[in-house]
Amino acid sequence: MRPGGSIRSVIVHDHKLVREGLRLILSRDESIEIVGELAHGPRTIDAISELKPDVVLLDLSAPEKDGIDLIREIKVRTPATKVVLLTAALDEAATLRALKAGAQGYLSRHAGASDLIKAIRTVLQGELWVERKLIPRLLEAEAFSDPKAESARESSGEELTGREREILRLLASGSTNKEIGQALSISEKTVKNHLNSIFKKLQVTRRLKAILYAIQRGLS
Repeated sequence: MRPGGSIRSVIVHDHKLVREGLRLILSRDESIEIVGELAHGPRTIDAISELKPDVVLLDLSAPEKDGIDLIREIKVRTPATKVVLLTAALDEAATLRALKAGAQGYLSRHAGASDLIKAIRTVLQGELWVERKLIPRLLEAEAFSDPKAESARESSGEELTGREREILRLLASGSTNKEIGQALSISEKTVKNHLNSIFKKLQVTRRLKAILYAIQRGLS
């Protein structure tokens, strides 16, 4: 998204009625521009590559392999594009695989219009949007468990500072960088610096892994 410009978005869903409904919802927000409405198909990735949207709203009810492959292709061909998953039914395993493939957000059928808009804005800030109720299921599935990395973290000897633990606790509660900064009276830049330090110490590369780490240790 160019500074001061609209959020260029593409809707990928096999049902035309759903695509039209999403377009009507998002058209109420002047900061969001729908530049494409697509169904799953062999030309979908080519269309996304040509449009280069800021955000793709992706229906995950298509054959899982097609959806996962599309996410991976998007991350290769238009790496700046963020992917937000839309699911009619909660399939934890498929959702987890999609997040691991590079999707930055997830919305279920229970989400409202305000949640959808907030999710779009949140992922554009480089943050993860996951419904809070999904997090315990992430833990149960152990989708991101890595015994070697866990062992390395336990033996690294690098302790989180009190402020880092405070930030990690707020992160695990679902707060954005901006909200963390407001809660602690620090700038977003300072929050990002602390998060980079936290990720390094925990030897994780993704926000979701840090959240899971915090919840596993009762920091949330």
